[in-house]
Amino acid sequence: MAGKKESIIVDSKVYSLKGLFADKFTVDFYQREYVWERKQIEDLIMDLSSEFLKNWEDGHTLMNVAGYDPYFMGEIVLSIKSGEKSAVIDGQQRITTLTLLLIYLLRTYGTLPKFPTDIRDLIYADYFGEYYFNLDIPERRECMLALFNKGEYDIPKDASPSVVNLVNRYADISECWDKRINETNIVPFVYWLKEKVMFSKVWTNSDEFAYVIFETMNDRGLSLTQIEMLRSYLLANIDDDDRTAVMDKFDAIIRSLSQIKLSSSSKAEFEFFKMYFRGHYAQDFSQAKNSNSDFVRIGKEFHRWVSENAKQLGLEKSRDYVDFIDRIKFFADVYIKINGLIQARNTKDYLYLIVNSDYGFTMQPAVILSAISYMDSDEVIEEKLKAVSRYLTKVLTWRVWNHWMISQSALEAKSYELCKAIRGMNVEELKRHLSTDPLESPALEGTPTLNQQNRRRFAVMLSLITEIVAVHSNTPDYPLNHPDIEVEHIWANHYEDHTDEFSNEADFTTARNSLGDLLVLPKSFNASYNDASYEVKVQQYFSQNILAQTLNSKKYSNNPGFLAYKNVSGIPFKPYDSFTRESISERTNLYRMILEDNWK
Repeated sequence: MAGKKESIIVDSKVYSLKGLFADKFTVDFYQREYVWERKQIEDLIMDLSSEFLKNWEDGHTLMNVAGYDPYFMGEIVLSIKSGEKSAVIDGQQRITTLTLLLIYLLRTYGTLPKFPTDIRDLIYADYFGEYYFNLDIPERRECMLALFNKGEYDIPKDASPSVVNLVNRYADISECWDKRINETNIVPFVYWLKEKVMFSKVWTNSDEFAYVIFETMNDRGLSLTQIEMLRSYLLANIDDDDRTAVMDKFDAIIRSLSQIKLSSSSKAEFEFFKMYFRGHYAQDFSQAKNSNSDFVRIGKEFHRWVSENAKQLGLEKSRDYVDFIDRIKFFADVYIKINGLIQARNTKDYLYLIVNSDYGFTMQPAVILSAISYMDSDEVIEEKLKAVSRYLTKVLTWRVWNHWMISQSALEAKSYELCKAIRGMNVEELKRHLSTDPLESPALEGTPTLNQQNRRRFAVMLSLITEIVAVHSNTPDYPLNHPDIEVEHIWANHYEDHTDEFSNEADFTTARNSLGDLLVLPKSFNASYNDASYEVKVQQYFSQNILAQTLNSKKYSNNPGFLAYKNVSGIPFKPYDSFTRESISERTNLYRMILEDNWK
């Protein structure tokens, strides 16, 4: 007869710091690194000092301190199983920091008369014949011993983030210390700290139920993140035999994602999970106010969305959760690849990917990720990445031409609808769907005009046009891969030189800011020739990028790559000895034809 399943027990009791630290703890698999920063140290010291000083008066004895108000430091959540140390589920940040604080107090004031002798044992004490720290983690032990014995530690090059933070936060304690607490009242303060700083110790004997507690109770200084909540939920549903290996895999994923530096202030690891869950699993993309859609829920609390949609995600058995993390790793690797290619700026092979990034279009990785199916080969991933990025460049460029917005807010809803539509498509299906223009690009109409708000987008569009000509001429050299590239007017800003074509300066300025009067060139060139006449500039343009060279007659001889492109495409390139109002219109039309030919 099978043994009866052990009942889940949950209990709690209030303890002083002294009572809590009499126990010995280990770190449960739920826990993250030690991540407190200087700000949390400052806040903790300020809080403790202020609470103590509310009661302290000169002349008070230690017996007076016994009547001081207590200070509540929140819940410490533990998983306690027979014959094992208490595993910290929620609270290691506070336990670790208060241990550092006790070390500082002992080393700085421990020789003063009446300094409490039990402080040493609250830090590092005998546990069944062996000495342990109250929270004893093997990788941190050498560092903690050095701080305990010497007050300093030389950080090795391969030190973990926790060890680095331990050393830095210990140093912060001294720098942030409240000078109102000194040798005149430090002993009463230490007694108050160990006897009157209180915790609610909550414990359970179930790893699974531990997650429920863990999710609802956060560390005092830094709230538990959605990623940590997700990690804990997934691992809690994985069998013990697989848990360690899967935990290492998940942690390695997060470490790799955290190395990505996005152009925005967002963290790549959080952006990845939102993009992945929305792009591959979300059904309801409503963004209406007070909506409870998949889209909104994933943005706010993707960890909870996963747990609440476990059945729909196919998460039932331990193996399902293991496979789910394998899927996360697969798509995280793709996301890392996308960002790595963008950072490498290999425009020869990934021009459109990089152009979209230069436009500042942050939705690009989401659309690419959604187009890729689990276990697609490297070759298929490449094809899909290039097909999606090429299409997105068309959409963005056509919108910039027409002065339409390309911000995330303008395109997010449509982009995620596209994500949903292309899930599971093979390469040919994907290309056919993109050829229907699902994001609805406007026609290339009118004359785009430069202003202060669109200058950066125009620089990207002009660089793209330049590179299209260069690529078709077998001389790729994307302008924005060079430093200090900026938009340059072909005409100098001298209205007086154009009064034969313009009756007023406003019309001259509008024409001068038209796309056909613009190039992208190095800032140094602009500084040298900005005020020069066209007749002077056109001679210097032949030393610049290919789009500038096409203004000079020398480009139309002995340049077989360019001339072949010109002849095959039928695009009406021509040189200009002088540059007039009509020339600007012709060049605007030329730029339009270059774009249309590239996407025909």
